[in-house]
Amino acid sequence: MLRQPLGELPVSIRRYETTVTGKTTQRRVPLTIFYPSIRWETEYPYQDPVWQKSPDHPDNGVHTFCGKEEALAEVKNKYPVILFSHGLCGYEMESTVLCADLASYRYVVVSIGHPRGSKVVTYIDGSIYEDPEPFSKIRHKLDTVEPLWYEDFLSARDMLSNLNQTDPFWRDHLDVSDIGIVGNSFGGCCGIATALKNNTFRYAVNLDGGLFVPLTYSFTDTPILILRSILNFKSNAGLSRHGCTNVEVTKYRKLVHYEFSDGIYLGPRGKKNRDWADQISRERSERILAFLTKSRSDL
Repeated sequence: MLRQPLGELPVSIRRYETTVTGKTTQRRVPLTIFYPSIRWETEYPYQDPVWQKSPDHPDNGVHTFCGKEEALAEVKNKYPVILFSHGLCGYEMESTVLCADLASYRYVVVSIGHPRGSKVVTYIDGSIYEDPEPFSKIRHKLDTVEPLWYEDFLSARDMLSNLNQTDPFWRDHLDVSDIGIVGNSFGGCCGIATALKNNTFRYAVNLDGGLFVPLTYSFTDTPILILRSILNFKSNAGLSRHGCTNVEVTKYRKLVHYEFSDGIYLGPRGKKNRDWADQISRERSERILAFLTKSRSDL
């Protein structure tokens, strides 16, 4: 139902988790890492919310075209790192097509499962966590959720630095000085907020997320790409008012919000017209890859 990655390298997935000790809470945060690998034989299953909550649920029929824990592809240079942040009440694999596309072009993409504000997260031991509040309530508390997601970003960054130093699989293969953030919906909003506040993150890509929280404009030259629907026509207005100097915007007038994720395939329009879904998702990945190449060359 999904499609194969765009790039020349196969992609595999490994899972980790980190513990975040924040100002108000301690929580376990799972990480799903997409990375360039050797050829794989065993496919990693697509973990949608229904599948996560019911391990005995039959095969959901969604192919990831990603292997399970295969060896890292031959490394000539260190791999740049992207943190991926799902939407509010989303899940780690909601943008598998995009994450796999980026990994197939020699990025290591770390999808963060935010316990607060996620649909459901699954841990390595098989236990799950569901946010006790539904979307209808959480959406009115975004200013309290964003600081927690900021802490999740920092913890993921620190764990990657540790893996690069101590884990034989990753040791010296990750360029932890070259980390950016790509986020869908509220994850894109939080990615921009993080990149403007903390210059260890070199760029941010926002997939149809409005700017729903107060921002700290400390690094206004940070490269930012916004891909938006007509719904979020004001998504870059605040950045302009506050003097952000390096913002690019691409408009998709005929897409609905959920089609900025794997929803482009899993929704009714993509199921009916697979060629259309393939075309849009490829164009989107290529747009992001072009932005990453330009932004990283300017740094």
